Amino acid sequence: MHSRADLSILDDPERMRALDPGDMLGRIGETAAQIRAAWTEARRLELPQAYRDARNIVILGMGGSAIGGELLRTLTYSEARVPIVICREYDLPGFVGPDSLAIGVSYSGNTEETLSAFEQARQRGCRLLAITSGGRLAELAEQYGVPLYRFSYKAQPRAAMGYLFVPLLAVAERLGIVGSQEEGVQEAIQTVEQLSQELAADVPAARNMAKQLAGRLHGRLPVIYGAGILSEVARRWKGQFNENSKSYAAYDVFPELNHNAVVGYQNPADLAEALFVVLLVSSHYHPRTLRRIEVTQELLQRRGIPFERVTARGRSATAQLFTSIVAGDYTSYYLAILYATDPSPVEPIDYLKQRLAQLGEPFGEH
Repeated sequence: MHSRADLSILDDPERMRALDPGDMLGRIGETAAQIRAAWTEARRLELPQAYRDARNIVILGMGGSAIGGELLRTLTYSEARVPIVICREYDLPGFVGPDSLAIGVSYSGNTEETLSAFEQARQRGCRLLAITSGGRLAELAEQYGVPLYRFSYKAQPRAAMGYLFVPLLAVAERLGIVGSQEEGVQEAIQTVEQLSQELAADVPAARNMAKQLAGRLHGRLPVIYGAGILSEVARRWKGQFNENSKSYAAYDVFPELNHNAVVGYQNPADLAEALFVVLLVSSHYHPRTLRRIEVTQELLQRRGIPFERVTARGRSATAQLFTSIVAGDYTSYYLAILYATDPSPVEPIDYLKQRLAQLGEPFGEH
């Protein structure tokens, strides 16, 4: 049975600091500054004229680095003049070749799947670009003489979202894949700054939406529903609950979930007590999708499954995308504190990397 969380814990700054020695809260609060810095820096990046003729964009990345590519794809879905594909694999898709622009994105620069795909892209004659803080990816970009956006920001990769996504948007604008993004980015900076002030730790739980939502999610399995421009934001929320809150989580996407997931509310019989559905809502959704969300809420109510709508802030799609991300980041952080968990470390991922290193290098095996 779900028990109500004690939200007074979230209004205790000393307890929060003790549980957060890596200052994940500070990193979340710097999101607007990240967007501003990355937008300014990435627009100065020199790109060969031939890159404008690429017939498809393939973004190579994993985890928080891949999400940046997915956000670009969903944000520009109705405007981008060429396909944008995300590769979360060691191997490239078969269609990738000399007409492709392959963008390797890795916070550390040492993500083995990304390095493998980046090397394959070079062998296939792709136009190449790298976005990283350093590591082997930066070395390869310099070795091959290809454009490199190199940033310096100390954080967990997932906490560097501005530096992993905004440069992709700047590149898409520079290459003419999409139109001017300036207005949307500037609005995103302003709205994220305002929202961050509203959700900050010094705002009491009684007036803090993220703290309140974390309390409702405590002891339950978060299930995040998104659509359209917020499809991959739903995935981002899921990942943040996994990594920050050290919590199980799931996500799904409208309208597809209306063709399967809603039938699964029935079993097991005690499912309702274990779930909490968060519906991410945007004014940029298709009108029929907004209707589908309303009917889905009725289905959830019929099964006694608790839910909450989180409505994106701002006018532009870019502002709505970023404010929805930040709302999820704060919520996952506060849920970590309610679980008395340090939000920064990702020990199972570190263990995986160590074991894989012991098992040998991934390259040259095929």
